[in-house]
Amino acid sequence: MNHFSFDELQRKDLFIALGLWVTVELVSFVFFPAVALINPGDRLKTWFLISLPLGLGGALLISASSRFLAMSHDRAAGTNKMLFIILGQFGGWIGLVGILFPFFMVCSEFFSNIKL
Repeated sequence: MNHFSFDELQRKDLFIALGLWVTVELVSFVFFPAVALINPGDRLKTWFLISLPLGLGGALLISASSRFLAMSHDRAAGTNKMLFIILGQFGGWIGLVGILFPFFMVCSEFFSNIKL
């Protein structure tokens, strides 16, 4: 029995993922350079350009995989159900990596410039 709409679930997850991505972009490319935690240079512009398709694609992948998982749970028990659930979870994690790519790059820049 289904108490929610798959379309509403997908739309909600898309907006949450896009909000997370925009927040990560602002922190990574506006806040960190503004407080001089990282040096804004040519690499920062390249990372920003790479993060655009990765972030948007990651948000789409998260919303699609949440719908895929919800539809997989409605299937009758069978041998393929667990495979579909694992595939949906894997897609969600890959989408999350795409969204968090700018944060990973900025953190690597920050920790590589620390002088101990």
